[in-house]
Amino acid sequence: MKRFLPMTLVLLGCFNPDFTQKPCTSNSACPVELGYSCVAGRCAHSGSNAVVDMALDPRPVRVEVEVRGTGSFYMGTSATDGINDTPTYIRSVPSPYFLDEREVTVADYQACVTAQVCTSPLSGPLGTQGWVCSYGTGKNNHPVTCVTKTQAEAFCTWMGRRLPTEMEWEYAALGKTGLSGQRLVFPGTLGGNACWNMNGTCPVGSYVKAYLGQVVTADQPGFYDLLGNVWEKTSSPFCTYPAETCTTDKFSIRGGSGFDSDMRWSKATARLPSPAAEYYPNAGFRCARNSKP
Repeated sequence: MKRFLPMTLVLLGCFNPDFTQKPCTSNSACPVELGYSCVAGRCAHSGSNAVVDMALDPRPVRVEVEVRGTGSFYMGTSATDGINDTPTYIRSVPSPYFLDEREVTVADYQACVTAQVCTSPLSGPLGTQGWVCSYGTGKNNHPVTCVTKTQAEAFCTWMGRRLPTEMEWEYAALGKTGLSGQRLVFPGTLGGNACWNMNGTCPVGSYVKAYLGQVVTADQPGFYDLLGNVWEKTSSPFCTYPAETCTTDKFSIRGGSGFDSDMRWSKATARLPSPAAEYYPNAGFRCARNSKP
């Protein structure tokens, strides 16, 4: 048996898999136990001779919040004061996922354009209402608007993420509070708690922070502007409830905007159809990604 030991050691020494081309968004995607870490979107090995791009990662820092829950929740409503959100029906709570704390800003999207991954959206006045697309206006901390679904998806993919589903969006906004009849993203009245009826966008994070239908403090996990500022794109087709799949070229947008005053659109269950190629000064997006069960 001893005469085979040296050969075994030689063979083991030769087996050295190279993970330096594996894409990653964090160290958890790399075999850290083998000395790898995530550098500039690729797994890199300390002390290796592999060529690693050490340029600064051009992607903006985006805070994301993990959403977890168990059981079921009511999606939609049986009330008639919303829009396109009836009837209510029971859905299983989504699998754990991450959702951006804030809507994607002009500065965030500009970084993607500079990296030559995203295309520039329309900028300046659009339409007859006097509304203005936010890109290129110097409002870097405002939500980016006038982006198509394709442009939003390109940004989220660049960030290692995706657009949220309609169910993920509504659960993050209301959680299980829909059981008690709550319809706003937070309990109480709209008041000055959201960027609403402003005839324009607001800097992100200017109003209350909420998580699953409850107001939280700034230091707690939660989301800004799920109600107001801009309508947010989802990846879900716009189907009539309770259907979850249908043949359509329209996708659901959620959350209302700072341009709106119609209280029907202030409900977290309210939804509008939007063709994939459509863009407006009152619509933007935030990204999501899967989490481990």
